[in-house]
Amino acid sequence: MAIPAIKLENVSFSYPVSEGEEHKAVDCVSLEIEEGTFVALVGHNGSGKSTLAKLLNGLLIPTGGRVLVYGVDTDDEKRIFDVRSSVGMVFQNPDNQMIATNVEDDIAFGPENLGVPREEIISRVDWALEKVGMSEFRHATPFKMSGGQKQRLAIAGVLAIKPRVMVLDESTAMLDPKGRDEVMKVVRQLNREEKMTVVHITHYMDEALEADRLIVMNDGRIVLDGKPADVFAEHELLTRIKLGVPCVTQLAVTLHEAGMAVDPRITDEEALVDSLCKLL
Repeated sequence: MAIPAIKLENVSFSYPVSEGEEHKAVDCVSLEIEEGTFVALVGHNGSGKSTLAKLLNGLLIPTGGRVLVYGVDTDDEKRIFDVRSSVGMVFQNPDNQMIATNVEDDIAFGPENLGVPREEIISRVDWALEKVGMSEFRHATPFKMSGGQKQRLAIAGVLAIKPRVMVLDESTAMLDPKGRDEVMKVVRQLNREEKMTVVHITHYMDEALEADRLIVMNDGRIVLDGKPADVFAEHELLTRIKLGVPCVTQLAVTLHEAGMAVDPRITDEEALVDSLCKLL
């Protein structure tokens, strides 16, 4: 049986809030993420999803339980290099991940620090730029780019390290719709064509629809876990924990509650149109 890419065993994490007091941001979470899957993680602000993201590659170490990355414990200081080489992180603000004055040097920074030979670095930079659709920008200045371009550059910088898992921590939150579409296109391509495992933390429900699996967190715990269509069918629970559903699903739910024979689990616009046409 294959080892899961990431495994959490009764993982908890607490932040100190004052002397003698702590806030438990993640509370006894257990889950496995299989290699090659696209997992979306959603939850309202303070649900623990961003803390969980940082636990996946050892940026944070659990205060209880353990996180395994391809069988390696993130708490093993001697193996933390292996963990962070396996799990790349892309954060919300791309400006915070840029260190060079041109695109080529910025992408090369990661593999250079890993001691990758120069010939291999050049090859990785070329490959990463191609994968995010930015080969023509290799000599451009990162700080003059659009938000979507900057985030694609941040992804390319992570790709150049050749991780097996990519974690995106609300990486589309600061982008306009065009920028979001650019980033999601790259993420889908990496998952489907390169078979890269993706964990996408987001508050956009339409992005969550694109995942193979959707995990919902509330108060540091997992409250729903399954296929997006099955999770969004639990619209009453999602409403109670201050989360919405995709617009098409909300319309299907409203029509169903009004007495129309429409499946409230619909998450696809064409499927809703087909359902309405049959009724007409």
